[in-house]
Amino acid sequence: MTTPLSKRLQHFIPFDEWPESIIEELSPHFRLHQLSARKILFKRGQDDDECHFLLEGSIDLADDNFNVNTISADDDDNFMALDSTHSVHRYSGITQTPCNIVSVKRGYLDLISTWSEFCQHTGEQDADDETDWLERLITSELFARIPPANIQKLLSRFEELPAALGDVIVREGEIGEHCFVIKTGSALITRKQNQQDETLAVLNPGDLFGEDALISQLPRNATVTMTTSGTLARLAKDDFDPLLKKPVLNYLPESKLNTLIDEADTGVIILDVRHSQESNASPMVRARSVSLSTLRETLKTFERDFIYAIVGGGRAEAAAYILSEAGFDARVVT
Repeated sequence: MTTPLSKRLQHFIPFDEWPESIIEELSPHFRLHQLSARKILFKRGQDDDECHFLLEGSIDLADDNFNVNTISADDDDNFMALDSTHSVHRYSGITQTPCNIVSVKRGYLDLISTWSEFCQHTGEQDADDETDWLERLITSELFARIPPANIQKLLSRFEELPAALGDVIVREGEIGEHCFVIKTGSALITRKQNQQDETLAVLNPGDLFGEDALISQLPRNATVTMTTSGTLARLAKDDFDPLLKKPVLNYLPESKLNTLIDEADTGVIILDVRHSQESNASPMVRARSVSLSTLRETLKTFERDFIYAIVGGGRAEAAAYILSEAGFDARVVT
């Protein structure tokens, strides 16, 4: 019986740490091809956006001094893509015998490897695509604050969209016109940090994303890229504002802030999410400065028993939405 390609690839890094289901998800993007003897697979100095895995045959890797290292498919050291440590090849790859090779875009491997490592590090697992995305969505802390009539309207306004592995759904720095829900599949949230992509979170069926830019009217603060194929539900800003934003946000006039602090049954924490230059120029007494871009990652340090009064205009609305989504009592100071 012929061994499935997904099983054969699990001999190689990074597939050795992936379940077969993930490799099969990537399979439409594999390029399985054959080369006869003495054919060039890649040239030294060539910028190559693919990684190449040797399944059968032997190939010579020649450096600029014409030193040759022969790799055979059944060698113990054939456990990585050929000459894959850099996108620009350091060797020329020339087939010594007829070879069967699988090639795949480097970007796809990097994307799924990052997703897999993040899941292992955080303990998160990819949700089964059969998970009821709608049940997860409407039983979330956020939807508990929305009137049932609004939920019915929301579901009728969602537009279904197909998505493929590697599709960028929202891009950091762009203006947002829609928010999205994952119906099937998974995605990765990343942000540029010192010219490198920093992984923030994974998204699974039932997760809502892209709403921050709609609330704050600021450019997208992160990029969301599909790590599988799947289906999305898209909601336009014109529907998002009255059906989701309005019922979730609570407002507090600044003139009543001191009264709330004095009379509340619990403590009140003032969060200042203005730009650092603005808060430094006009500091607020007793306020805790928090970066809006890192708010979601710092929520685990917040006490749920407190009321959070947030200052910062549109940024304050975005922050209050994030806290409300996570089940906190948040008020936008106006």
